[in-house]
Amino acid sequence: RRRVLNLGHTLGHAVEALAGGELLHGEAVAIGLVAAARLAESDGIAEPGLADRVEAALERIGLPTRVPAGMEAEDLIGRIRHDKKRAGGVVHMVLPVAPGEVEVRPVGGATVERWVAS
Repeated sequence: RRRVLNLGHTLGHAVEALAGGELLHGEAVAIGLVAAARLAESDGIAEPGLADRVEAALERIGLPTRVPAGMEAEDLIGRIRHDKKRAGGVVHMVLPVAPGEVEVRPVGGATVERWVAS
């Protein structure tokens, strides 16, 4: 159950590190939360429209929802490859399925690269 607290943190930690202090932890995690919802939706895990709902809710309270301009996908992928949730060549990502429901899934390198590039 402890893992579910990492929702949004996989990409969020990478964004936070590359932002060099320009983003607060919660702001970076908000970006990661939207990205995780988009991955879950594109892979058919999340209910359709969930990512847009998450993004709209975060924007309403003034949080960023997109990776800042100028951050390179390769740099983000490099940071994710060193994520503490990585084991056996995969990242164990917390993905939202529906409001109040998440799944922890192993996500391989090709999926991570596709996800970050999008």
